[in-house]
Amino acid sequence: MSSSFHTIDHWSSNLSISSLPSNCFLTDVVVYDVGESGALMPSRRNEMISFAELALLSGTAEVTSTDLPLDAAAAIAIPVHCDGRVVSVVVLLARSSESSSSLPIGVFEVWEPIGIYDEVALKDGYYGTMERFHNVSSFVRFERGSGLPGQVWEERCGVIHDDLANHPGFLRAAGASADLLRTAIGIPVASDAFRSTAVLISSSENPIARGIEVWKVQPGRNEFQLSSAAYYNLGDDYPLKVGTRCSSELAPFSRLRKEKRVLVTDDPNELLAGRNPDSAVPGPASGLAIPFFEGSTLTSIILFLF
Repeated sequence: MSSSFHTIDHWSSNLSISSLPSNCFLTDVVVYDVGESGALMPSRRNEMISFAELALLSGTAEVTSTDLPLDAAAAIAIPVHCDGRVVSVVVLLARSSESSSSLPIGVFEVWEPIGIYDEVALKDGYYGTMERFHNVSSFVRFERGSGLPGQVWEERCGVIHDDLANHPGFLRAAGASADLLRTAIGIPVASDAFRSTAVLISSSENPIARGIEVWKVQPGRNEFQLSSAAYYNLGDDYPLKVGTRCSSELAPFSRLRKEKRVLVTDDPNELLAGRNPDSAVPGPASGLAIPFFEGSTLTSIILFLF
């Protein structure tokens, strides 16, 4: 199935993700570009720039639950590497609540390689009220290729696990079922070497996004293919089937390949890959596109639809 994004001119890292659903696990999304000097460029929420700088300097994903704005309970910073340097840092802020017992349900995690073996262990995470799931995760190790963090390491590409309670590849499924978690997205952080897997986990009640899609370059073909996806309350017409293809000459793929940084948009017409614009309305009003590279070659993207 061949399809296309509409050609666009205003993908930008400085646009606001202004349409997060009221039940969204996230309260905000902030993107910092890295200038030619190697320093972060100002963005619209510069109170988070020090945290973004921590990820820039470490080169790996970071999680914090301190020194945050009042609307945030936690934050995860994800650096994006291209051609041996960090080109953007994405900061996702988890929604706060007046009561700790009513915090939105969701998870941020960072898994890093440890020791001499091909294993990853939990470096840091945010779990809100889900102490049981946190305890299980603290003692787990994943071999390369095993579980979501290990699978992301093996593939060096975003991976989505949906319906976690019944997913054979999500090895903490019992804990996920108990805590009402539904969808997990694993995000690679890698330059020449693999650094970490950032994991975001959504509940049915508090999704991280209305849709999440992973698109991979098809070797020897001038197109991207949808390798995995998950959707929340987007009707029957908006979701795409895994295997849907888009020309890499079309936005956002061409723009990501050219600009080599994270992009956001607030134009719903730019989020219609493979869809009939008449039947896919109303759809998401904002999008976040995170590119991944081998050297300077774009290999895949993760698209969050809000």
